Amino acid sequence: MADKSIMASTCGPTVLADQNPIIPENYEKDLFNDMGFVLRARSDEGHDIHLWMFMYRQLGEAVIIDNEVCQTLLVKVAFTDEEKKTMHDAPFINKGQNIDDYNEVGTMGFTSSESKVSWSLNGRVFESQPPNWHVKGGHAGVLVDLHFSQRGQAFYHCGEFSNIKNDEGIAGFVVHCRATGTVTVQDKLYTISDGHGVHERIVMGGLVPDRLSSMAGRGSNWLHGWGKSFSFYTLTRDVSQSSTFMLNIDGETLASVGEDVSITEAEHWLDPKTNQMNPRKWRLRATTAKGRLEAVVTAYGRAYYTWIRRGGTLLVHQFVADCEARFTFADGTILEEKQMVASLEYMRTLYHQKS
Repeated sequence: MADKSIMASTCGPTVLADQNPIIPENYEKDLFNDMGFVLRARSDEGHDIHLWMFMYRQLGEAVIIDNEVCQTLLVKVAFTDEEKKTMHDAPFINKGQNIDDYNEVGTMGFTSSESKVSWSLNGRVFESQPPNWHVKGGHAGVLVDLHFSQRGQAFYHCGEFSNIKNDEGIAGFVVHCRATGTVTVQDKLYTISDGHGVHERIVMGGLVPDRLSSMAGRGSNWLHGWGKSFSFYTLTRDVSQSSTFMLNIDGETLASVGEDVSITEAEHWLDPKTNQMNPRKWRLRATTAKGRLEAVVTAYGRAYYTWIRRGGTLLVHQFVADCEARFTFADGTILEEKQMVASLEYMRTLYHQKS
């Protein structure tokens, strides 16, 4: 599948109907049905938190075993500014992507009304009432009660849901949010009064991209940054040299694609657990209709796991990071953010057995 199918650049509202499963329960074709949330916050107690909470239904030959997944990933650290200058082998929690974590298809629960859609699996509950969402319940020892409110428009990087016809097609978005609530881990409660987040919703029905091929080379980056004045998101692919970008600024949501967007790996770290040399600092440049963004993102903690696919394995890293950025408007006015928070998902093919 061409990268253009997942490198679109349409901005628009979130719609309650798109929070539904959309694909029939008895679907037998290849499927990737995704609903999830990311929390990136500095808790009132002083901890930097990157929390990934997702549900998936996956069908088809590539996934080997048809499944439903509830995944929770948490990186929680408390470093000084000086300590953040270096990368750390910090502990993390991750559960859901191992084959032994898989649920049988049909385990996930769905309810829908004129005002709300709910997904539930393995103790985690997602309640959707766009432009607001409520994530609650416990999974993998992480209990949450979190509220997400939309910040800017949704960015349909996989295309709009009208693309899905006769239960086939690809559609999906990410939308940046403001987040509040609580996270409880090992009987310790962390309060989030001024957090940030992502809501993601993707459906790929009938044809699911070959990730082993598309994540080859230096892989793919999903990079988010949030500040008081603006927030941004970019998705890049090394093997196809493709990219797409979203910026919330000045009351607008702007988008760019292709050569107007670039990420450069600026510093690397040899992970003592995986023995992999991974990036831990990135430079981002993006040009929009209103001006140019330049950002430096520096990670100081990570989590990792694998995706098993027929014929190979993908290695996924998620990073908790901070960011400094500035936006130069077309008239030369500069808006700077020195204390942004950031999250990054970095996926690449670890092994591909060619048939």
